[in-house]
Amino acid sequence: MHITIVTAETSDLTAIYDIARGAFQYDTFGIDLLEEKLFRNPSPDLDAYRVLLAKDNENTVGFMHSVTRATESKGWLGLFATAATHQRQNAASILLQQAIDAWRAVGIQQVEALAMPGNYFTPGLDPRYTPALCFLEHHGFERFSDCANLIAPLDYEFETAEDEDRLKKIGVAVRRATTEDHKLLDDFFGEQFGPAWRLEAALACAQTPAALHLALENDRIIAFSAHSSQNREWGFFGPMGTTPAARGKSIGRVLLRRCLNDLRAAGHRTSIIPWVGPIGFYAKHVNARVDRVFWRYRLSLDRD
Repeated sequence: MHITIVTAETSDLTAIYDIARGAFQYDTFGIDLLEEKLFRNPSPDLDAYRVLLAKDNENTVGFMHSVTRATESKGWLGLFATAATHQRQNAASILLQQAIDAWRAVGIQQVEALAMPGNYFTPGLDPRYTPALCFLEHHGFERFSDCANLIAPLDYEFETAEDEDRLKKIGVAVRRATTEDHKLLDDFFGEQFGPAWRLEAALACAQTPAALHLALENDRIIAFSAHSSQNREWGFFGPMGTTPAARGKSIGRVLLRRCLNDLRAAGHRTSIIPWVGPIGFYAKHVNARVDRVFWRYRLSLDRD
């Protein structure tokens, strides 16, 4: 076996998909979703995307996605897999070393696995992928946190009119975002939740119709919820957030249900609610349940 490493092009997607579909047994996805993860960079002004291929002669036998954000000295290890015929033959290690060399060359100090901003397949590693877990730990990645995805059934349309009328009486307007809201959104996220969620809100707002719902008071945004900013195939919900001063009024419940109604109308039977913090909130208001748990890993590159 003679492994060579090349940079992938979109024309390599079919070969990559064949490997990924064989390797990711706990995930169901189409080729368009994989193309989104590997080649559609939502923030090209900040991040550099690269997909490396391992070739045995002319055959693609492995791939690895890497993201570099040099301005923050941070990188991400994205999806990676090796063909069944070439597992335990060092192809993945060669791919990773190429990625590490590229990260070091631009001063990257820390690499996180899988949780790329605004475009993650999963927020961490499903530990049932035990060979991948062992591979990361063997190469110095350390587990630092856990997180969970929930799944919400979309058996019926949620009623929100009564809550929206109640909010209107106390001066809170609830509506779908429009293309004219960019300045309001810039101000809101600049003050409250930062650029990462601003990016996801922009991606949601770019859908038709906008997949972003807002609550406003005195013409200022005080809460938001989004869906379909990524992984639309899975009915992805989020992010969502409410300013501290506006909490306790059940605004989040209304915005969440409006988003799930959108997803139901689009034909989804369930919605994935990823990387959840307040599990109880979603369990109470939309009967969501824990679906998958992920282990989060990172690698320090400030030492050999």
